Amino acid sequence: MIAPMKKICTLFIGIIGLIQLTSCSSGTDTKQLTASENSQADSVKTEEWFPEYDFDTLRGLYSGDFGDGFINIFLTYVNDKKAIGYNIHKGLQRNINGDVVQKKDAFELTLSEPGDNPYDGVFVLNISKKDFSVTGTWTAKDPSIKTKKFKLKKQETKEPLDGQSLYEGESINESNFLETFGYSTLDGGNIRFEENGLATFTYYPDEQKHEQLETIKASWRVEKDNTLIIEWAKNPKFKERNMKFKLLQPKDEVPRFQGPNGLSIDLEYY
Repeated sequence: MIAPMKKICTLFIGIIGLIQLTSCSSGTDTKQLTASENSQADSVKTEEWFPEYDFDTLRGLYSGDFGDGFINIFLTYVNDKKAIGYNIHKGLQRNINGDVVQKKDAFELTLSEPGDNPYDGVFVLNISKKDFSVTGTWTAKDPSIKTKKFKLKKQETKEPLDGQSLYEGESINESNFLETFGYSTLDGGNIRFEENGLATFTYYPDEQKHEQLETIKASWRVEKDNTLIIEWAKNPKFKERNMKFKLLQPKDEVPRFQGPNGLSIDLEYY
């Protein structure tokens, strides 16, 4: 009788051990499952949701001080992932493109220049959802060039009519400059101001029209006190690269901008 009882006890102990092992394994699986579920829940929590946004409102011209001059950045295409445009600084135009990241109060655009110019770099623009103001940085690909910090303002401008400027006696200001002085004359040549902040000056050297027509590029902006600022690309005609022109608008007279060294910007079609 002792031998059968011993077998029964051994069998009973084995069953209990199996039950305990199964229970522990089940508990471990439950803990692992719970941890997995918690991880998924945490992942869902970190994904921020944003309401639908009209990204076309981010397109347009942004301008402001940049280093020892100013810069115009024109965004031609923006969606929730990518942005494309170009910048104009001292008459030099460079294409930019890159990524868009939406945040709570702003959009962060990281935009790279082509890289085939020694002064190319990467812009990081934070555009406010509230008023489209921009705080940004520019980091050159050349590490010896210091990073620039800047602020930009979105501009509202109007294109002039094709081939002509429009003046009907109204006061000239920052908002209507382009439609009035879009096509103007300067120092024996013609200057065309464009919405993107680029200016193109064409002239014949020494006013000899049998010679080849020369072109000089520039950047431009109008400040609130009706001062027109032009920054010329390097050229053989204007020794002074940065120029300020002050608006002169006597009553009942056609307005013009008076600049340094007797230079004057006058309406071309009036």
